[in-house]
Parts: sequence; C-alpha cells; structure tokens
Amino acid sequence: MVKKIIPFLIGLGILFCLFYLLSQPPKSTDNNNQKTADTTTQSVGTTENNKDLYKDFPVYDNPDLVFFWGNGCPHCENVEKWLNENNKDKKIKVNYKEVYYNKDNQTALYNTAKQYCPEIIENGGIGVPTGFDPATKKCIQGDTLIVEFLTSKLAK
Repeated sequence: MVKKIIPFLIGLGILFCLFYLLSQPPKSTDNNNQKTADTTTQSVGTTENNKDLYKDFPVYDNPDLVFFWGNGCPHCENVEKWLNENNKDKKIKVNYKEVYYNKDNQTALYNTAKQYCPEIIENGGIGVPTGFDPATKKCIQGDTLIVEFLTSKLAK
C-alpha cells in the first residue's frame, strides 16, 4: 500500500510545481516599461529589474479604451505598435494599465471582467491584452480585436 502512495504523492508534487511555474508571468531580462494609473499622468514605475526607464502616459477622464497589458507580452506589443503608428495625434484616448507587475491594475482587470464580462472569468480566459470600452461597457480580448476596435474609432 505504501509503495503505491509514494509515487502518487511524488507525481502530485511534480504536477503542482509545474502548475506553479507555468502560472507565473514571464520574467524579462531587459528593461521593460511598467505603466501605472496612480496620478494625473501615468509614469512608468520602477521595479527591481527596471530602475532607469521612465515614460509618461496621460490618464484621461473619459478614455475611449482602457488597455490592460502585460510587460513583455508580444500581443500587447502589437497593440502598442499600432497605437504608436496610427494614433500620433492622440485622437483615441487610451488609459494604459500594466497587470504583470502592478497589483492594483490586476485587481482592476479582474473587477472589470467580473462586473461587465463575467463570461471571461467563467471560461478561464482572463488575460492580456484586454481592452475595455467604457462607452459600451464591453471587454475586447486579443490584439486583433483591439486593433479593429481602435481602427473603427479612428474612422469616426
């Protein structure tokens, strides 16, 4: 009996360790941005790995999109690249909320999804990039859908 329990416990321990490792946000070795929403102007905060890189992002009272993103997320970078190329005159007001390193923004993403898009949580699909349209109270997930939404905003 003991010979059967020990391999089971070892296997269970290995599965737990794998789950823990795979559920952690990606760790980056370069100096990436961390955008926060604590003041009138969002400043890129410092983390232990990110002490020298600062950049300002405006915070709008009535944004067209709240953009939840993760530092190092390639799909989030696609949206940021599109914004840099297409929104130079700031026609679209975007509030940035980095969620990998900012616990307040993680909570904001969860609460937004819980209140306006519970199906995201129920399906286990809460993640980044996620956009939230305050006008329609809808969540938009994925870089392609967010870029399509922003493109339609520019066309108006």
